[in-house]
Amino acid sequence: MKLYKLDAIVLKSRDMREADKIITLYSVQRGKQRAVAHGAAKPNSRKRGAVQPFCYSTFMMHQGRELDSVSQAELREAFPEVRLELNRLTAASYVAELTDGFVGEGEPNQGIFALLLSTLHLLAAGETEMAMRAFEARLIGLAGFKPELNACSGCGEPLTETKIRFSANLGGLLCQACASAENKITVFNRGTLEVLKTLYRWKLTKLHQLKVPEILRQELSALLRAYIEYNLEKRLKTTEFLDRLYKSSPGRGTNI
Repeated sequence: MKLYKLDAIVLKSRDMREADKIITLYSVQRGKQRAVAHGAAKPNSRKRGAVQPFCYSTFMMHQGRELDSVSQAELREAFPEVRLELNRLTAASYVAELTDGFVGEGEPNQGIFALLLSTLHLLAAGETEMAMRAFEARLIGLAGFKPELNACSGCGEPLTETKIRFSANLGGLLCQACASAENKITVFNRGTLEVLKTLYRWKLTKLHQLKVPEILRQELSALLRAYIEYNLEKRLKTTEFLDRLYKSSPGRGTNI
């Protein structure tokens, strides 16, 4: 019997049979993996609190034939504030799904783990929209897809136009001449580019100081989503709910 320890964040959880749960973990030690938590669905289970989505826990794992199992689980951080408001809960679901989409099984990345944990702290504190934009931008970079933001990806010349053109296919910005040869181009304001660069430069703890006009927020969201969906080759399930939540919110302050 082989036992090992994981410090992990629960990305998702689903019931299996009456009392068991299948959980997807992202750990410092082993990256993403699925595991079974026997009896975790029982109301009196000691594992129950530690295997909920978005919880940061320490697990003692038992190696199995197909799926490893949770022998013991100790909750470290539950982020209960995330569950107090729908926008925070939806944002947490989104960053968990995005992490699941960009990382492969058994590929640990301490940078991604730290980013995910820091973002959950921000969401618990009430930062949602810009926390998600920063998470998207940085996760893309840590996964190896950071876009070229300093010059034209086609000819290498500096960009002087007030309207910026982006190609998901080329993974970077294009001047007007090079953009004419591309089929799918996202066009946005130069201010949006500066906000994106800021998201890469600033510490996450400073995000609350960043004041971004509505039009730039919308452009940034559209730009990052298009690039994410291009690289993942799919649309995330939570984005549909995010869109509905955005449309139903009367004020931008609580929007995602």
